[in-house]
Formats: sequence, C-alpha cells, structure tokens
Amino acid sequence: MKFMKVLIIILFSIATLISPQENDSIQKRVDELQESKLFKNSQWCLYAEYLDDSMVILDHNSHLSVAPASGLKVFTSIVALDKLGEDYRFETEIYFDGLINDTVLNGDVYLVGGGDPSLGSDLVNGAYDMNELKKVLIETFKKYFIKKVTGSIIVDNSLYEIQPIPDNWEYIDVGNYYGASSTALSITNNLYYLYFEPGKNVGDIAKILRTEPEIPGLTFINHMKTGEEGSGDNGYIYCPPLHFEALLQGSIPKGKPQFSIKGSIPDPPLFAAQWVKQTLSENGIQVLGQAQKTQTEIDYRDSQLAAIIKSPPLKDIVYVLNKRSSNLFAEMLLKAVALKVKGEGKTGAGTTVVKEFIRNEGIDADGLRMYDGSGLSRVNSITAKMMVDLLKLVTKKEYYNSFYNSLGIFGKPDDIGFFRNVGKGTAIANNARVKSGVIQGVRSYSGYVRDKNGRTIVYSMIANNFNGSGGSVSKIHRELITDLANLK
Repeated sequence: MKFMKVLIIILFSIATLISPQENDSIQKRVDELQESKLFKNSQWCLYAEYLDDSMVILDHNSHLSVAPASGLKVFTSIVALDKLGEDYRFETEIYFDGLINDTVLNGDVYLVGGGDPSLGSDLVNGAYDMNELKKVLIETFKKYFIKKVTGSIIVDNSLYEIQPIPDNWEYIDVGNYYGASSTALSITNNLYYLYFEPGKNVGDIAKILRTEPEIPGLTFINHMKTGEEGSGDNGYIYCPPLHFEALLQGSIPKGKPQFSIKGSIPDPPLFAAQWVKQTLSENGIQVLGQAQKTQTEIDYRDSQLAAIIKSPPLKDIVYVLNKRSSNLFAEMLLKAVALKVKGEGKTGAGTTVVKEFIRNEGIDADGLRMYDGSGLSRVNSITAKMMVDLLKLVTKKEYYNSFYNSLGIFGKPDDIGFFRNVGKGTAIANNARVKSGVIQGVRSYSGYVRDKNGRTIVYSMIANNFNGSGGSVSKIHRELITDLANLK
C-alpha cells in the first residue's frame, strides 16, 4: 500500500513536469507573434490558468492596462447579477391622474419608467414586445371604460439621470443603434430601422424610403451613397441625443430593392409618449392633450395605479446582453445597480459600484478604469489578469450558471450569439465560452474552455493598437484558445 502511494506521487510529479512543456509551445508561439508586424507595436495581453488549481498556462503582458471593448460587459453583468439578483424584475407603471367620469378621464396618463431595458424588445424571451405592449395598453383602458382623456400622455423619465449617454463615447457611434441612449423609460431597444432604395450605379445617392417605427419630427441630411453589390452596411447616422436632424454618410450596397440600417431614437421617452398617444387614437380612445415627458420626480399617492408591466427575470436580460453584446442593456443595468447601491441612477455611480465590488472581492483593481457599462468608450481599461480573476470568482457565486449561460459558444449552431458558425470541427466547438470585444483598434476574447481531460481553463486575450486587421487578431486568438483546448 505504501509503495502504491509513493508511485502515485511520482506519477503525479511526472505529469506536472510534462504539462509545462506543452504550455511552453504556446508561450513560444506568443513570443514569436509579438515580434510580428501585426503585434510588434501593439499592447497585446494574454493570460490563462486552470480553474481547479490556478496553475498558470499563459502569461504575456497580463499586468498591462488595456481597453477591453465589449469585454467590459463581463464586469457589468456580473455585478448586476450580484447586486440585483438573477430573478430581479423591472417594473413599468401606468397611472391615471384625475377623476374618471363615465368614459372620460379628466386628467393625465403617466407612463413611469422603471429602467427596464427589455420593454418593447423582441430580443428577450418573456418581454413585452411592441404588439404585446399595445394589447396591455388597450386592455388597461378598456378595464376602466375610458374612451377619452382630457389631459396629456406623460412619460416619467426621472428614475435615471438626464444624461442619456456616457461622456466618453465617440461622436461616430452616437446616432447609430449601438450608441442608443440609456433612459429610465426605454422602448423597442431604443432603435429604429432606416430604409433606403439604393441607386442604380455605384456612387449614386441612396434614396430614403422610411423609418420603422416612424419617429415624429426626425429629419435627415442625406449623403448616403450606393456602394458595390455585396459591400454590406457601411452607413453611419450622426445624431446627438435629443436632436432631430441627422446627418447620413457612408454607403449601402446596390443590388437590392431596399436596404436598412439601424439608428438610435433621439429621445426614447418622448417617442414612447407619442407612440402611446397614437396607439390610443388608432383604437378609438381620444387624447386631447399632448405627448410629453418629464424629468421631475412625481408623487403618485393620489393617482390610480392602472397597470404594472414586469420585465423577464434579470438572468434572461443578461443572457441577451452578453450573447448579443447589447450596449443599451449594459448601460441600463449599470444605472440600475447605481440606483440600488448608491441611490442614484447615474453612470458614474454605477462604475463606482463595479470598482468597489472588484476590490471588495480581493481582486487587484490596479489598472481598472471604467467610464461606461458596455465598453464602447475607448478610455476604459482593465488587465487580462483582472479579467481572469473575475471569471474565476464568479464560478463560486450562486448566479454563476446565469452568467455562464450568457456567454457565446463557439461552433454551436443553435446558439444566438455571434460564434455559432465559428470554430466548427475544432476542439473549441461546443466547448469554449467567450465574451468578445470589438471597437476600433481593439479585439478581445475572454471566457472558459475545457482541455482534453475536461479541466476548465479560464482565459483572457486582449489586443490594442495592432497593425493590421481586427479579423487577423481574432483568428490568432481563436487559434490560441484551440491550443488551450488541445492541452492534455
């Protein structure tokens, strides 16, 4: 028996001596790549270690502070699950402020924003999309036999700060769907589709057809051109929040009868009020007043609570946040966390909560600079080691499965993320979980992967300011993750 114990110890020691040799081949490849044209002048940071015993597999510039792009959503979503709870539900309330005589409401209707990012969205299972919202709205008025409103439709947007986008977002992003405002009352993902009729020839101006939904008062200065067939969406909408004149530049491809790009609604609370008024009118309910919004906090104790619209559980919202990398959802959750912990729905308060969480959990926060919840700002920064430490930490939390299931899956055809057709036929297919990040000059992959023996490896790969295409960087990152998956 004693001999067997000694033999087991010897064999284990030999195994641990062999593993570093496999790891060295990965490290050697990274060192060689660092001297390539693609990475020579970049900030390229990689870190990977085993989850069970924290043995380091790969460590390359893991201490450097670099922009993670949408990789920052890992931080936001974990802290949201921690502070709000995975079963938390947002509430949007409808109030009647006034007396109801026969079929007339002598007063105003208030739609009170509760910070629900999924309101009117068709992305989250269990959320009220626009058609379902319409049904709820009409049924609520029928319940009270109201056919006429003498006052206005008012959206209460006071729960969150008046500043609709973070300070450090770039102008080129604002106005496009991924730069949507995060307002206390958000609706239909705070985006619209802008449809064009491409010209017959490359270089022709593309004709504007319509927006869906229609955004009252929104006009365009159109410089959108027709590009080569198959060139894809290269169009940009320049429009600051609360402004209703948008500049269109770039190109959309020829060869189709119509082509759409997505823009951000300039004033989501106002649009919501306008949509409610129009919906009521179309269903025979007259509204004499205006569609308005307010940022002033209101006491509803003397008003009639007519309906409460609840969101799906937070875990279902986080699922879409990370799978589809929704900037809007991330920014909304950051403000929700700020409200819960700091008592104010502000981006700055939210980033403070995240930083405090990281430090309180014993993770080295040196190098963490956070200015939004989505990673769209180029001035955000983390370290690869910090990311791995956070990904390891969350495995010990009761909400871990909700977070883990929200990550993209390489090579899994029925996954809703961006990686379902990536990595097929390799060791990462239906294995590696990933949260990616993409902005100009930034590519990042972070997540989990199992090796040949089924052991979980936690990894983070972040590149900034590389000299070449982002696609080339992502390809190398995938190859390195595959190398990790092939370890045994």
